[in-house]
Parts: sequence; structure tokens; C-alpha cells
Amino acid sequence: MMNSCGTGSKAISSVDLAGEWNIVEVNGEKITAENLPYLGMDMKEKRIYGNAGCNRMMGSLDFDSIQPGKIHFASVATTRMMCPDMETERKVVEALDKVAGYEETKSGLSLNDSEGKQIMKLEKRLQPEVSVKDLEGEWNIVSVYNFELGGMEKAPFLAFNVAEKRVHGNAGCNVINGGFEQEADKASSLRFTQMISTMMSCPDMDIERQVLGALDKVRSFSLDENGTMLLVDGEGTTVITLSRK
Repeated sequence: MMNSCGTGSKAISSVDLAGEWNIVEVNGEKITAENLPYLGMDMKEKRIYGNAGCNRMMGSLDFDSIQPGKIHFASVATTRMMCPDMETERKVVEALDKVAGYEETKSGLSLNDSEGKQIMKLEKRLQPEVSVKDLEGEWNIVSVYNFELGGMEKAPFLAFNVAEKRVHGNAGCNVINGGFEQEADKASSLRFTQMISTMMSCPDMDIERQVLGALDKVRSFSLDENGTMLLVDGEGTTVITLSRK
């Protein structure tokens, strides 16, 4: 019995929760949605992020380093887009609120309630490899931080010319131009340089300020399995979300 308990504790403590996980099952029901919801865990910043099936989600996490196997998610929130399948999203968010522990499984990770019952089954989410060539072309700016941009007279966008390492676009009112650079041997690194904009005054300058401020913080990029481009700051937070024009 003593040997068995010791082995279990060691197994739990070795589980690496960090990274992104596909949510493949909730309360014993397999997720059949075309786009699987996923959960990302940033252990350093003690936060979660991801997609609940349609809307992006975010929140905080608390784990017990002294008692491995204990975890709790708090302040879980989502964006507010309406989608055809809101039922899957509802189940995912409600399940996250009940999570109290975790354990490793053969296929990934089990998130359990306070009684040890599995309420969510996760499998590691593989990120596509990216290169600077993936940036080429025009992208709509879908959101800045967690704020969805929509209904604007001039849709914000970015256009990358990879060969010339130039970028231009619109921040919501004014035209923007500049360049970008990468760190040596880091395929996903990205930093905008010498960004300038025209000086027209528009009704909603606050969004434009947010776009320009977020561009200044970008340090890397990633491409998710749905083709969405994520521009990320130095702390690993997605500051701008892009979709193909």
C-alpha cells in the first residue's frame, strides 16, 4: 500500500500541465464539434485561455505545489459572440467551474471534481509549425486583447510583405505603415518597427490607440489549427487576433 501511494504521488507531480489541450470529452460526453474547444494553461502567469467551442475564454488558475493533483479555475469568462452550437460552450464553461483536481491518463489529462470524478478529458493540442512566410498577405484585425472589433466603418487590417519586411494597414481610421523584424534562429519571433500612422481625427480614436499600443507589444506569433493568427506579447498573452481577408 505504501509503495502504491508513493508511486501515485510521483506520477501526479510529474504531470506537465503547461501548454494547450484539446477538450475531447465533458461529463462523459464526447465533443463532436468540427472545431474542438481547447484549454491553454500558463503555469507561470497562473492563467488559463482558450476557446470554449465558439467564444474565446480566459481566467485564472490556482494549483497546489505542496499537494500535487489539486487545481482550481477562477473568474472564467468568455467573449460574447453568438454561435450555432452554444450548448457545447455552456457545458465546457460549467465544467471548468467544478474542476478541483487532475491526473494523467494514457491519452492525456483528466480534470476531476472535488470527489475525484472525471468531468473533462483533455488531449495535448499540437501547434502547427510556423515561419515568417505564414504572415504574407492581408489579415483582418479581429480583436485586440479580448475586445472584439466589429461594425466599424473602416475595418482594421494588417498586410505583410515578407520579402521586404514591411507592413501596412489601417488601425480603424488612420493608415499605418512600418516594418518588422525577427530574432535570429527564432521562427516565430516578431517585432514591429518604425510604425507610423496618418493623423486624421475620427469618432472612435480609442480603438485606434489600443491597436497601435498592442502592435508595440508584439514579440511573437502563432497560427492555430483554424488558420487564425495570434500576435503575442513578451509574457505570452495574445494581444491581437487576425483572420485571413
